[in-house]
Amino acid sequence: MKYNLAIYAMVPALLSTGIYAQEPVQPLPPTTKQWGATFGMDYSRNAYDSNSYLADRNLTASATITYNLSQSTKFSALISGRHSYDGERGDYWDDIWLTATRSNLWSPTDTLSMSVGGRVLLPISDTASKTDLQTALRGDIQFSLTLDHLLPGLAFHDSVRLQKNFHRYTTAGDLPLEEYRLSNLFALEYTVDKWFFSTNFVSAESWSYRGTRHSPELTHAAEVGYQITDAFSAALGMTNSATYYDPDRGPNPLNDLFDLEKPTYYITLNYTL
Repeated sequence: MKYNLAIYAMVPALLSTGIYAQEPVQPLPPTTKQWGATFGMDYSRNAYDSNSYLADRNLTASATITYNLSQSTKFSALISGRHSYDGERGDYWDDIWLTATRSNLWSPTDTLSMSVGGRVLLPISDTASKTDLQTALRGDIQFSLTLDHLLPGLAFHDSVRLQKNFHRYTTAGDLPLEEYRLSNLFALEYTVDKWFFSTNFVSAESWSYRGTRHSPELTHAAEVGYQITDAFSAALGMTNSATYYDPDRGPNPLNDLFDLEKPTYYITLNYTL
């Protein structure tokens, strides 16, 4: 896939927690360049009026620096920051993620392949400071299925990820902190000419240092974009999240997952060197 979705803004609604920096869906395409960089600019907002106390508007800038050791092995660093127009207004850094990936580690067929990756977090965000987060490690296993023989440009990805957080303390005040997070990302991608479309679902469970299991979460995102030139791309998207149904906590929140008044909407511009 030639279109660069490495800065795919999957969950801008959760920027303050640093999740945006964790969730590029599509790896960078194969390249003969040893070094590369992608720069992104995103504007996101929810559906509430700008004067509402529930409004959430953010302008985010990001940079991904990549070193390609070979066609199948690469290292990258994702750095991002945002300006918040609502709530706690101001400029904030997101945590930095350092990533190593090995693609096509196993390819039993021409259409199916397996990739693996590992990530290390450098805590620089306000959230990390408030919770005394020292670092985090995450391992990824991704299976990719290309269906060009059925519909050129169609591909599916399924990634299983396990993250371990390292905090100085097990709680922040009375709030228990998350130690482990197990998640699964399922993504569908389709490209035709210079247009690209992506949609994905992330299902996640987490556990505190005391072993308490938190209610599972589901995040959905969809994006449509256009490759303006070989270097520039633009896209529009939306994302939303909910907690799985728990009969002890009231109505099913999954009913709101596809409510068009609930998601965060965004526009993103990317430039690749």
